[in-house]
Amino acid sequence: MAHRETGMTLLEVMVALAIFSTAALALMNTISVSSNYTGRLGDVLRASWVAENVIAEAHLASNRFSEQPQEGTVKMGGQMWLWRTQAVKDADGASKNQVTVYIPEEKTRPLATLTDTSVWSSDE
Repeated sequence: MAHRETGMTLLEVMVALAIFSTAALALMNTISVSSNYTGRLGDVLRASWVAENVIAEAHLASNRFSEQPQEGTVKMGGQMWLWRTQAVKDADGASKNQVTVYIPEEKTRPLATLTDTSVWSSDE
């Protein structure tokens, strides 16, 4: 009676390893992309807080923003933020305060833009 060998051949092992490594690489890529988006989401959240704070300070001081852009910086969450304020007019000619927040190194990519819903008429 012939004894039959059991087990996997070298080719079967290599195919299984190729499938496993492909799946592992895809999983690692997904985790990497997810962690990058999580960090970016934190930046966007803090930028929106900066914008809300600038709007709140304007309300407390009863200040309207100038039509000429004004800039300032603030530190929040251990990071410096650049904010830019400007009065913008809506379709009815009413002026609204708008704040745009950037990371100073990325002035061309705003992380948050907030327009105040309080409206001042142009004759005030």
